[in-house]
Amino acid sequence: MKWLKDIDSSFDTLLTDCYQRREMDMERHVNKLRFFGLMALFVTELAIGLYSIGWDTTLVVVDLATIAVVICWCTLVLHWSRSEGYKPWLKYVSILFDYTIILVVSVEIESLDVFKHFLQDLHQTEFELMLVSVLLLFNIMSAFRQGKLIIYYSTLCCVVTGTLVLEHSHTARAIEIHEQVIIICSGFLAWSLSSYITGTYTKLRHRERLLRYLPEQLVKAVERGEVDIEPGGERRDVTVLMADIRGFTRLCEQHEPEVITQLLNRYFSRMSSVIFIHQGMIDKFIGDAIMAVFGTPQKEENNAKNAIEAARQMLQALEALNQEFVAEGLPSIAIGIGIHSGDAIAGNVGSSSCMDYTVIGDTVNVAARIESKTKELNYPLLISEQSVHQSRLTQLKRVAMVELTGRSQPIEVYHYPD
Repeated sequence: MKWLKDIDSSFDTLLTDCYQRREMDMERHVNKLRFFGLMALFVTELAIGLYSIGWDTTLVVVDLATIAVVICWCTLVLHWSRSEGYKPWLKYVSILFDYTIILVVSVEIESLDVFKHFLQDLHQTEFELMLVSVLLLFNIMSAFRQGKLIIYYSTLCCVVTGTLVLEHSHTARAIEIHEQVIIICSGFLAWSLSSYITGTYTKLRHRERLLRYLPEQLVKAVERGEVDIEPGGERRDVTVLMADIRGFTRLCEQHEPEVITQLLNRYFSRMSSVIFIHQGMIDKFIGDAIMAVFGTPQKEENNAKNAIEAARQMLQALEALNQEFVAEGLPSIAIGIGIHSGDAIAGNVGSSSCMDYTVIGDTVNVAARIESKTKELNYPLLISEQSVHQSRLTQLKRVAMVELTGRSQPIEVYHYPD
């Protein structure tokens, strides 16, 4: 894991695998730029030589041999980047190759110039400065790679290569120092571009993950820093909504797994949209069940009312969804929803490598127990007395006093009349 040290500490460890795959993707992108860039350089060199002196076997053989080496290397890099597993060494070896091949080109030009093969009207130093400009482009190209260390490594290799190229051409010391400063500045530019690209990618990945569990307006609040989702937990007054598909085991027995998966995905998508509209958070999917929380991580005015209204619209949305299922020859489904309000601990729970923002406490257990009573009492939606009081909804009707598993005291439950 020592190769991960050049990945910024701010990176979410849960996204490490995504960053590694992205790095291999970017290496293929850089490899494509390398191939076309070097091919253009060598073809231009060959064309200028043939135009200046006509056919020359030495010139053609040297250029074609160099082109063959580059093609072989680019093919190898493409193979390694596409193969299984993360190869952190690949970007370092690739950078070393890039600067080595440019240095070789410089030596070639110097030798060919001695034999008057081409560039007769171009001073050798001028051509070396042209090669330095190519070095700058390759150094800036390192911005496509993630991490500070690789930028430092690329800039160091670029400075060394540029110094060797200019020393061989006996460039004036002032010009040499000027070019070295420019190369170092290109390193800062590459670092800035890399930080921007990686930072943008990180934010988009975090946003994508948050949008799976939180409504869009809450995600925007998190991004603006108005809401913190920090490790640990705090006591919150929340309302928990538990929704479960009735007879799901039997449904699985009667239909193929592909049919059940299709049903669940469409069901979860439709229900999640309703929950988000009412400022709820999808805590988790537990098999065929949905656990939603209202009142965290962002406090709302009336969590219980939001949860009850969400439950009503979930049942309405399910009716429309079942009509679609029947029209497509798919089985319809029925659900039960239980709602309870109370204190719970809300926060990030888990290990350093895998964390989950969730709520823990008796409120969650009571909501689940109430949901289990929906089938027994033949009501699709049951609401605890505490949630009824918090919601201040006067149209809710008492159903019964029920005994809940694991609780010594019975609890009154209500329903929302049609």
